Amino acid sequence: MTKPEQLARAKRQALYCLLVAAALFITTTIIEYRHVAQAYSTWIGLVKMISEAALVGGLADWFAVTALFKPIPPRFPIPHTNIVAANKASIAANLSGFVKDKFFNSQAIARLVSESDPARTMALWLKSANNSQHAARVMGDSVGGALTMLSDGPVLNLVADNLRKFLVKLDLKPLVTGTLQALTRENRHQQVLDQIINQAARLLQRPGAQAFIAARLHRWLKTEHSTLERFLPSEWISERGAQVATKAIISTIEDINDNPDHVLRKRFDHYVSVMLQKVENDPDMAARLAGFQQSLASNQTLHTYLGKVLDDLRIYIQQDLRADDSQLRQHLTRMLEDSGQRILDDNTLAESVNRYITGAATYVAPQASDFLTGHIRSTIENWDEREMSEQIELNIGKDLQKVRINGTLVGGLIGGILFGLEQLVSLFSA
Repeated sequence: MTKPEQLARAKRQALYCLLVAAALFITTTIIEYRHVAQAYSTWIGLVKMISEAALVGGLADWFAVTALFKPIPPRFPIPHTNIVAANKASIAANLSGFVKDKFFNSQAIARLVSESDPARTMALWLKSANNSQHAARVMGDSVGGALTMLSDGPVLNLVADNLRKFLVKLDLKPLVTGTLQALTRENRHQQVLDQIINQAARLLQRPGAQAFIAARLHRWLKTEHSTLERFLPSEWISERGAQVATKAIISTIEDINDNPDHVLRKRFDHYVSVMLQKVENDPDMAARLAGFQQSLASNQTLHTYLGKVLDDLRIYIQQDLRADDSQLRQHLTRMLEDSGQRILDDNTLAESVNRYITGAATYVAPQASDFLTGHIRSTIENWDEREMSEQIELNIGKDLQKVRINGTLVGGLIGGILFGLEQLVSLFSA
């Protein structure tokens, strides 16, 4: 049954109660005035008083309920009728304020998040393969939609222009200084140097690297000493030379690794320190950084190349996401499933996720509440008064019609009680 049908049915029920009360009142009144059934006068008086009180109660509640939504009478309404329409602005302000204060305050949001344990709820949801696949599909579709938007010419030009303006206005000096300071803090640059030289040592120990060095030496002998190369075993010399060079370089690397005070380490420290001072204080370095920044911003060849690379990457991602067996979606699905399982297995991780969700929710709630409550207020204020009254009556009018029925019944009950009291008084007064 639709809401209009439910409302009409409730109105009919309330009307039937009033009609029954009115019929009883009229009937008993006629009986009294015509002195019919004198032997039952007490019972007739009781029914009359009950019906009269029920009629008064029902009519009073009818007026109260109807006055909420309609002017009474329609042409020249009396004050304090058509209350909903007359107080539209007040209702909009009060309702939006109530929603903001009771539903979007930081304490309520924090309490809701802490009680719902969103980390575990999310983890249990993601643990299901169907759910993680659905989430991965939504994420993939979102990425695909964003890439499609960025492929549009005007949008792409807007993004490129904004990036170019950002690059031009960006001050590289504090960025480079901060990066160097972060790299040199607690000797991190030496750790980076260790990684570099260790990788270099492993690379030199590979047969392919030694073969490459030997080939370069062989070519050098042929080019620079072609006469001697005819009489000497140049291939053997090149192989031995490659082995000797490799051993020498690896030995030097091992010396650097084993000696924290190695001269090359100190030179590296000095170079980084000088570079940091130049970036911070040298006008020539600042001018060089500015020139580099300007060349990046104005280098059309570089922009064209990067644009083609990004366009190829965009096409690859879009084609993959359109495929039924998308590799990106499969990776996202596995990542989401693994993340859900890790959250379930690690209480510390779950608590951290809950804490960050709570912080994010309490931060976003005020901004979201301003938007949502403003939308509620403006929507209500823009409603037509009649339409607003009809919509509210449609949603709560069914229950208000029960108030009319209850008013009729309670009025009749009170009438019966009053009649009984009247009879007691007359009995004791006789």
